[in-house]
Amino acid sequence: MKTKILTRQALIASIYFVVTYFLKDISYGPVQFRVAEILNILAFYNPVYIIGVTAGCFISNLYSQFGVYDLIFGTLHTFISLTAMSKIKNVYVASLMPSLFSFIVGIGIMLATGTTAGFFITTAQIMLSEFVAVSVISVPLFKTFEKNSYIRGNILYIPFS
Repeated sequence: MKTKILTRQALIASIYFVVTYFLKDISYGPVQFRVAEILNILAFYNPVYIIGVTAGCFISNLYSQFGVYDLIFGTLHTFISLTAMSKIKNVYVASLMPSLFSFIVGIGIMLATGTTAGFFITTAQIMLSEFVAVSVISVPLFKTFEKNSYIRGNILYIPFS
């Protein structure tokens, strides 16, 4: 992996972690809103960003109250969602993938708590928070970024080969 790619992935993972950690009161638990999920849309622009965002999620989940369950299911949710996003050509449809796959996090929380009570409510809450972070906030934000030629050419669509 080229140094530039590795550096960029480390930077994305670091941003994800720092934002999640400093907003930990709202970033963890069955009722959560991870502001760092705004970075998910990067996978739509370039699949290589899947690495950095997923790594950031994994590192952030080291601090989760759900322990190994969040490490596995939360990180799996991110990886699957971002992989699906990277294969879709419409940014609005792609932005729905983290919401669609929220049941994976719901399963992890269900296993961590040892109860099925609240599975649907927890999953729906995570689905809503993903929708707000990625579809409502991230898409318009990155559509604005697309208008800036520097960001468009050096961050969003830069070839990583």
